[in-house]
Amino acid sequence: MIKKIALILILLGGAQSIFSQSSIPSYNYSDCDFQVIGHRGYSDIYPENTLLSIEEAFKRGVKYCEIDINITSDGVYVLYHDQPTMFRASSGQGYVVSSTYNELLELDFGRWKGSQFTNTKIATLEDALILAEEYDAFLYLDTKKTDHELMCKVLQNSKVDSKRMLPAVASIEEAKKFKSFCPESSFIYFGGLPENVNDDSWYQEMVALGCVIFETYYTFALDESNQDFKTFLSKVHKNNAKVWVFTSNNIDEIKKLRIAGVDGVESDIATSALKSLCEGIELDTKPIRATTGNWNFDKGNLYSTGVGSQLRPLNYNGEFAHQPIDFGTTSAFNVKTIDGKEAHIAKIPAFDSNNGLFIFTNFTSGLEANLHYNYSLLMDIYIPQESIGKYISVYQTNPDNDNDAELFIDSEGIGVNNKYHHPLSPETWYRLGIVVTENSIKKFINGKFIGENEISGGRWSVYNVFAGGQDQGFLLFSDNDNETSEFYVNAIQLRNYSMDAKDIAVLGSPKSDGIAIGNSGIYNVKADKEISGSIVNWDNMEIYIYLANDTELSKVKIDFDIPYGAKSSIEPGSTVDFNSLDNKYRTITVTSEDGSSNRIWTLIPLLDSVNGQDSNRL
Repeated sequence: MIKKIALILILLGGAQSIFSQSSIPSYNYSDCDFQVIGHRGYSDIYPENTLLSIEEAFKRGVKYCEIDINITSDGVYVLYHDQPTMFRASSGQGYVVSSTYNELLELDFGRWKGSQFTNTKIATLEDALILAEEYDAFLYLDTKKTDHELMCKVLQNSKVDSKRMLPAVASIEEAKKFKSFCPESSFIYFGGLPENVNDDSWYQEMVALGCVIFETYYTFALDESNQDFKTFLSKVHKNNAKVWVFTSNNIDEIKKLRIAGVDGVESDIATSALKSLCEGIELDTKPIRATTGNWNFDKGNLYSTGVGSQLRPLNYNGEFAHQPIDFGTTSAFNVKTIDGKEAHIAKIPAFDSNNGLFIFTNFTSGLEANLHYNYSLLMDIYIPQESIGKYISVYQTNPDNDNDAELFIDSEGIGVNNKYHHPLSPETWYRLGIVVTENSIKKFINGKFIGENEISGGRWSVYNVFAGGQDQGFLLFSDNDNETSEFYVNAIQLRNYSMDAKDIAVLGSPKSDGIAIGNSGIYNVKADKEISGSIVNWDNMEIYIYLANDTELSKVKIDFDIPYGAKSSIEPGSTVDFNSLDNKYRTITVTSEDGSSNRIWTLIPLLDSVNGQDSNRL
């Protein structure tokens, strides 16, 4: 990878530059007094804990990436977060610790984030260290399984600077063990405040052993009355070390953390946070409105279509009697076709309290670290005659199914708390839309509003990424006291925002091929004669393409990927004419499958002017 500052293109023929030099980020924050650490890489946009996610963060000026590491059954340190299984962020269903590295290489670790990342392989710690060296960056290791001897052998085999690897250490005893294998390496203290925040010797010994950063919970720093944290901060700084906190995705909150005196914060939006904090740019960093899961059962299993994790059985470990889901077609089940066409469907049994389907939300957190109040759940359903008049649980926010479900279908329609709307006829396909906010559940049938339930409290909020991968989501079709019945489903979709009536109306009635996805965006951009990887700026909807200075600018071939079902104004592999004064030759419009999201990306070519050396811009 070539890391250099390139010159902004001046149009041929002496024309004035079409782009302002101030509009192109430098992605150099070496003078900034605050660090934003990439939480699992650039995990807001790219599949977490992959080389792609880490590199996309490094390309944008992030100097530290927090990654999760675990050990395979044959002793390879790999990057993966969830414990114990791999349902959420891979195509596997087993356990990292009981799988060999070669077995893991057969799995896909990117497709869950979007089909544009299909065939992303699991990363090893060694590969990640080599990548960090190439970018003069650092890896902060969250160890899910700790073997300091193996970790230090990986560091040695990678042949990178020992400072690249900063494992999390929870105690002085653990620090001593780590240093016995890696005497030249530093580490990060990770945990709560020390038992005695006034004990100078604790800080001094930690720093003497090689601790350069102390990380703790961000809530401590936000609490202005927390005198223990203020003492902790002061004593760490007195010993010439830094204080980091985890994890925030809100710029205003991160600014408060900086004012509180901390030196860095972990974030899924580290690239945008750095740009805002270090360049003083005001940015809207709300999570991108997206479809985060889509299932239409066309493969006869619980894998997603286009985007999303697998649907995981609640009883995934076989502790209780298993109730299987049957897959087939409308004709195989002898039910009505959908819009006159054969469709792939799933037969949902009347789940008992030990069974159901777990849906991983994959929402990027906002202000509430463990809760998400605004989301939309869509599904195409068909209720057989024998289930009419009985309760059907639509969804349950408690991951363990320990209380009553949040929404039901019964003889009076769809609702909860004795308020139901729109009774459903038997043997009829319906597209059900559930739009949740902090104060209400709005319900739609076939694109039309049918009623609303007022709600309050956190009962209807769902867990997101900070709650832990294994329980990051909610249940479908489960209820703690078995208020469930048999029915059929053709498609399920989850979005991370509350859709409006117009968006719901566009989706209309059930379709044999499922529910249109609402994602746009552009990924994996590559160009002829590029000298380093292109950078997609999600904040400004710009794409910076680094080209050799002898490139014929009227004949630059651009390749890229877009989300499942989306359309682009030019086809991948098309030739772009950067000499043209017509904007349509310098932009790519990407429109989501359902038309709800439309992004116009400006292509900005940047020419290398000094062979192999950094250079100033015009």
